[in-house]
Amino acid sequence: MKDAARSYPGKIVALVSLAFVLAFIGFSIISLVGQQSAWAAEAHIARSSSATYYHSVSTSFSTRASLAPLANTAAPDPTVINGQWYCQPPYTPQTRLTGKSPAGVINFDESCVEQDLSFPCSDTPGPQGKPQPDENIVKLDWLSGDIPTIMGPNAPHHAGHFTYTYAEDTYAFPEITTLFGYLEGFSFLLMIPSAVLLAYNIMLGASTFRYAGSLEGLSRFLLGGLAIGVSFTLVQTLINLETIVTIAINQLHAQFPFPQTIIKGTPIPYTLPTEPSNRFPGSYRGLVVPMSRWGCAANDFIGLFSQQFITGNVAPVIPIISDLAHLAGTVTTLPDLIHRIAEMIMTVLSILLWAQVFVRIIVLNYYILMAPLSFSCWALPGGVGQKVVALWFKGFFSVLFVQALQLFIITTLPLILPTLPQISPDSVGLMQGFLVEFPPILALFATLMAPTLIGASAEKVFGTASSMAGQTITVIGTAASQAV
Repeated sequence: MKDAARSYPGKIVALVSLAFVLAFIGFSIISLVGQQSAWAAEAHIARSSSATYYHSVSTSFSTRASLAPLANTAAPDPTVINGQWYCQPPYTPQTRLTGKSPAGVINFDESCVEQDLSFPCSDTPGPQGKPQPDENIVKLDWLSGDIPTIMGPNAPHHAGHFTYTYAEDTYAFPEITTLFGYLEGFSFLLMIPSAVLLAYNIMLGASTFRYAGSLEGLSRFLLGGLAIGVSFTLVQTLINLETIVTIAINQLHAQFPFPQTIIKGTPIPYTLPTEPSNRFPGSYRGLVVPMSRWGCAANDFIGLFSQQFITGNVAPVIPIISDLAHLAGTVTTLPDLIHRIAEMIMTVLSILLWAQVFVRIIVLNYYILMAPLSFSCWALPGGVGQKVVALWFKGFFSVLFVQALQLFIITTLPLILPTLPQISPDSVGLMQGFLVEFPPILALFATLMAPTLIGASAEKVFGTASSMAGQTITVIGTAASQAV
């Protein structure tokens, strides 16, 4: 019952998200159909409206006058539509202070200026003039860039954190190494009450000839001290083992790359356009959107809307949005519309995946620092600390190897998907666009949901970590009270 109750919020969020996506797609289609009509209406109003809008008031108000643009510019004259200044895209109206009369009247002029504000995008013009990903930038991407050619602890940690766990981010991080040394020394100090209690039991057993409990406590004490001493080496070994597994999956991906599936002449975009089919080692940049290309997807997403919607509806609420008006209204076909929506969905999923990767590194470092404290609980009397050690292993293994599971899913899922139907093309390319964009979204979504398969979801990870910390404090307090 509890699991079912917990699943209700997730189902509600999924249904709301699906409804939002469907509503947005419908709105985008309507916007695309009505875009040309809106442009024609705006042009008609612009021709029939007066080019001058002027009034004078007291010093608490301003005076606006429409002036012709400078002779050395090709910008159009601003016009007044429904009481607001308007310029034909990609130009936007700009107000400039011209002076103040002796009577206190402030004079302004309105001119049309071209705005080129856009989200940061690493794409560069290609051979045919169309933007294409810059290989020199995306291969160094923090999230989905190339893994290092030099493996092991000395590998440079500049890119590919989705596919590689760097030592410099975990056990070789200077701050982690320093803190681990302090916590290791503190863990040995926590064993002092256990040593005192063990000595007392041995002395008591000498008089009563009952050594069973003393021998059990001695073995637990020795094993606990040994575990604390090798805890750092254990962490290194496990992380290096996981790294070997991920490298093996990368090699598998290089040997069996994503399929070259074509739907009515259009390939499914499993890879970036600039990546050759025989690239070695293979990358996941076509599915996991590089961070330097998030802005490119945002720029394309703005193109779904019309300039009138940006300047008339959104700009009054968020003024800076008006500078993005030149990006709006660039969608020309329905397949292009579907591609831009899918591109934005992939970007949102990639942002969520980046959050998972980033939080995973933080949680890994937490478990590394908690390793000696958890193993010190093993040496405490009565076996009360064994549950803490079990929680540490459970949490550390699930967080560590979730990366390997995600890589395996994103590598193999496109290979095992059934052959997509080669349907007859419709007049607008709706089904073709859907079949082309759906498989990458499915693969990335399944990768994003992989942590729930091994109990490494955010809720369970933080729950296990907090439970382990709480029980560690409880066990240490109990041991200290027994020693007293």
